[in-house]
Amino acid sequence: MNRTRILVEVAILVAMAFVLELGFSFLPAMPQGGRIGVSMLPLIVIAWRHGIGFGIIGGVVYGLLNLMLDGVLYHWASFFLDYTIAFGVIGFSGIAKKLFGDKVYVFGLAILLAFVFRFISHTVSGVLLFGEYAPAGQNVWIYSMGYQLTYLLPAFVITLLVGLGVYFPLKSLDADLEF
Repeated sequence: MNRTRILVEVAILVAMAFVLELGFSFLPAMPQGGRIGVSMLPLIVIAWRHGIGFGIIGGVVYGLLNLMLDGVLYHWASFFLDYTIAFGVIGFSGIAKKLFGDKVYVFGLAILLAFVFRFISHTVSGVLLFGEYAPAGQNVWIYSMGYQLTYLLPAFVITLLVGLGVYFPLKSLDADLEF
């Protein structure tokens, strides 16, 4: 597949992620950011189909669009930890296919990896930027992890179910696009 075609597909999938984010914007956002949705799935598909590099690029572009949509910068580090890094690391989910091949359960693993990487970035952000919201005496790391899980865990389950549902059509699309 030529580079122009890949870039066009990345742009379309980033736009799809953005539209999915808008589609789920009827759900209330968490007080310090975060929302349940499936917008990560097109970003995972980028990494799955085109590798880590394009996955990172797509994730960073989406993170910047997400910041422009309804983002809030509580601190300069929010720009990195909550937007560019948090969505850029989704690209590393492409390592699953590279290591274990093109199988449906590996695609599920890629989805899990994407959420774990994003969870780590948001958790560090929570510790550094929102630690004062932790109840007195509670470990700030536990507080931040709990906060992130309240929206990332349901989003993971939904994304996993939808992702496994689109795996086989994606696989047949790959076969149809071979020239």
